[in-house]
Amino acid sequence: MSSLLFWNSWNRTYRFTYLLSFISFIISLALFGIAWARGLGNVVRWDVLSELNELPITLHAFTDGLLDYAVSGKAYAVSEQFVASAMTVQPGIATAFLVGISFAFVLLLSAVTRFDRVRYLVSMGVIILGLAFFRWEMLEVPGLGGRYLFLLLTFLFGSLSYYFHAFRSDFSIPVRLAAFGLLTALVWMAIRALSPVLLPALVVVSYGMPVLLVFSVGFIFFVSTEIMAGLVWLTSAGRPEGDGSSAGTRRTLGMNNFLFISLLYLVNLILIWLKNTKLLDWDVLAISPFFIYLISITIGIWGFRRLVEQQNTLSFRDGGAYLYAGFALLTTLTIAYAFATANDPLVEAFEDVIVYTHLAMGVFFIAYVYINFSALYRQHLPIYKVLYKPKRLELSLFRIAGVFGVLALLASGGLITLRQGFAGYYNGLGDLYVASGESNSANAFYQLALEEEFQNHKSNYAMASLALAQNNQTAAAFFFRQALLKQANPQDYAGLSQIYLQTDLFFEAVKTLQQGIRAFPQSGELKNNLGFLYARTSVADSAYYYLKSATSNASRNEVPMANLLAFYARNPKVLAADSTLATDLADLSYESYQANALAIRLVVGNDTLSPKQPGWLTNISPNEGLSVGRFASLYNYALANQRPDTTLAATLQRQSVDPVNQDFIDDLLLARAVTEYHRHHYSTAFSLMSQLAEGDQRNGPAYRSIAGLWLIEQGLYRKAAETFAGNTDTTSIYYRAVALTKANDPVLAQSLWEVASANDPAVGALKQVLYDERQPASDVEKAVYVTYRTDDPNRGRYWESIQNADLKTVAGVALANDYLDQLQWRNAQLVLSGLPGASPVSPVAVSMRTIAAIRLSAFRRSVGSAETVAKEPILPQHQAERYYWLGQTYERTRRLGQAQSAYRQALGLAPLSARIVTAAAQLEQQQKQSKRAYELVLTALPFNEDNPGLLKTYVTLCLDLRLRDYAEDGLTKLRAIAPPADYQAFATTYQEKVASIEKDRQKFME
Repeated sequence: MSSLLFWNSWNRTYRFTYLLSFISFIISLALFGIAWARGLGNVVRWDVLSELNELPITLHAFTDGLLDYAVSGKAYAVSEQFVASAMTVQPGIATAFLVGISFAFVLLLSAVTRFDRVRYLVSMGVIILGLAFFRWEMLEVPGLGGRYLFLLLTFLFGSLSYYFHAFRSDFSIPVRLAAFGLLTALVWMAIRALSPVLLPALVVVSYGMPVLLVFSVGFIFFVSTEIMAGLVWLTSAGRPEGDGSSAGTRRTLGMNNFLFISLLYLVNLILIWLKNTKLLDWDVLAISPFFIYLISITIGIWGFRRLVEQQNTLSFRDGGAYLYAGFALLTTLTIAYAFATANDPLVEAFEDVIVYTHLAMGVFFIAYVYINFSALYRQHLPIYKVLYKPKRLELSLFRIAGVFGVLALLASGGLITLRQGFAGYYNGLGDLYVASGESNSANAFYQLALEEEFQNHKSNYAMASLALAQNNQTAAAFFFRQALLKQANPQDYAGLSQIYLQTDLFFEAVKTLQQGIRAFPQSGELKNNLGFLYARTSVADSAYYYLKSATSNASRNEVPMANLLAFYARNPKVLAADSTLATDLADLSYESYQANALAIRLVVGNDTLSPKQPGWLTNISPNEGLSVGRFASLYNYALANQRPDTTLAATLQRQSVDPVNQDFIDDLLLARAVTEYHRHHYSTAFSLMSQLAEGDQRNGPAYRSIAGLWLIEQGLYRKAAETFAGNTDTTSIYYRAVALTKANDPVLAQSLWEVASANDPAVGALKQVLYDERQPASDVEKAVYVTYRTDDPNRGRYWESIQNADLKTVAGVALANDYLDQLQWRNAQLVLSGLPGASPVSPVAVSMRTIAAIRLSAFRRSVGSAETVAKEPILPQHQAERYYWLGQTYERTRRLGQAQSAYRQALGLAPLSARIVTAAAQLEQQQKQSKRAYELVLTALPFNEDNPGLLKTYVTLCLDLRLRDYAEDGLTKLRAIAPPADYQAFATTYQEKVASIEKDRQKFME
């Protein structure tokens, strides 16, 4: 353990500095592993491209007991595909890399100063020569153009280095590290402050890459013997037998085992070499060259210590340890940078260098061991202790032979490794100019890289990215195909497929993705995209297969999961075949998934539970725009949510006026209108729908249809008919006829019934019954006749013959209400007592019957009866009438406080109902709250201009508030709609009140 943790025997200062360098080396190994594992993902990310799919739905459905009404609308499903991004350049990585190699530079300079004179001069000459090739002039430091910056750096670092070497050799290595580190930091801060270049770190790294490559290759060559040296230790370090007093009694694995294990190692290297040079096309399992490199530099920490101590040329503690750490850090970071920038020519060049150096030096190292130590192996001696003290031939001779061996291997490949190095260098310069925004220069350097190695992936993908940025689809497709030749990636297939889609080559896009899946069967991204494309066609089974498979393979499995829901929503037959698909949902916070889950809910339309509010809705920042997924989830939630939701309304209002959401403005306004409608803010909802209909000629009829049906549901029949008048489709004409019939205007409705019934026998049958073209025959016809033919005093005979309990109840309620309108409460009571029992009757009919019973109690001024009946089940759509008739009961029995409370509850649910507003306003007027009463009437009046009672209340309130002109205008409107006798009676009252007001004014003036 003492030899393993050799630094524990050093003093605290040395131990701290070495552990600092050792930790830096470990960090570099971790970064190396991360960059290696990420591969192309270091510079190309998977983006998600979302698109909206409209789904026809029933937005809202209601019934009046006789006819059903369906408000049609649309939901949105989000379909998404993975899109490979353009190749990105991250200057921050270059900055971090430069910091790392600067630290390695400090370690090397500090160690070199401990060399003897000859080695020091040679080493410093090599370092200065390396600095000369860093192209410092590209930093454009003012006053230091040309070679002046290089000369200044040489002077600064050379002087300090020579000072330590020649004059203060007594200074310890920690002092040297601190001095060089401080100088390096000051130099970089000065360069950063003075250089006008936008990305100085990237400039230095890109132009200095050849120097880093040379140093790295030299270090890789140097450590290429470490694995073999480790095998020597493994086969010669044995345990003593017996008492261990005699060396001859040690048991070791021996020379034969060393040769056998070494041969296996060399065979692996040969297989890699043959595979890389295409001399062997076997799919063999070989150890990665980079794994070999990692083993070499790790073993080399102890191997280099043994070499230094055995050759006694340098103090390991004072220099050797830091020299090795500096080179190991520099080389590891350089390879990691090649991975981090996805510079595959450099990666392949490093692969070749590792294989060639380890193969050549492995062969010669075996010869070195055999020639020098075979006799010692036979004596079972620990050869590793004298491995670098040969008695015959020095290791340096075999290293020289190894150099020629490496050159021979390089030549056998046609110097492709050298060309890959040049291609990698040009790729780095291309990245520099991409980051600087100089696309023409970047394009030129990538072209140079392609000339050196036309199949290299980095250049082809980068060129495709530049072509896409220039909207050159043809060139981009060419370079994507080039990128597939040698080192294909799923991103290449995705990029090429996307180009085919953009150029309307759908089947080519499908074929490309199919090829990609054959090459990368575990790519969930490609499977998702293929499923996405199949979902556009009628090949539903293939779409389901690929999307389902993608959920277990994609890096972001929420995307194919969301696509599966979109697929279900767009194929209602699939949902009909398996109803569990609509309920078997995951609890995901992904907006597109939530949007599609809500879309399924809206398509199915049978879920009575309130939907879960999207989690992001309460956390969205005020100025944050909506993504496609967020918009769809917000829109669908607004349509699915039936509860009043203040947060939702505020969010929709804010987002609908934000210019960043201009593509979604109309849909956001519709969602806001729906939300306001559910909040019972009907005036706002109808105003928004009117705004939408006027601003969108294409979708205007749909918006008017929604508003018209809402108006029918609120009992605003004249306004509904007016709204439907803007549409010309048969359905709108039918609804307009219904609205006018409900408004008791059969004359105006007759022509509309004629048009609506032209191609609809069911509508034609109703028209014939309503206009005495034949007598009602079916229960539906009888119920319609009883309800709407109020001019026939004998229609009760048809009611008595209705067999259907629901229809009999609904028609009976209409008949009872008509009797109550005529103050014939006994007849109303007889009708209500003749209605069917509760069991066979639908909830709608029961609720209507209950409301009629409360009204009868109000007519009879029976508070107890009204309160008792009001406790029976009543549907939400009838709650406003419940509170209204309770209020009438309380008001008629002089319980004004309770009446006012009941009216306010009714107003909260139906603020536009003329009957409710009139009663509430008159009571407020009696309580001397004319201003509040006026505001209530003013809100409802635009929707009830044909209601005499509301207009009378409005006129009297205007007089109370001294709004004489408004009162006169209201009186004019009343004259146009009220019966003459009724108008004359009110006009007399009006004149009396005007005279009274005038009299009061004159008294005040006196």
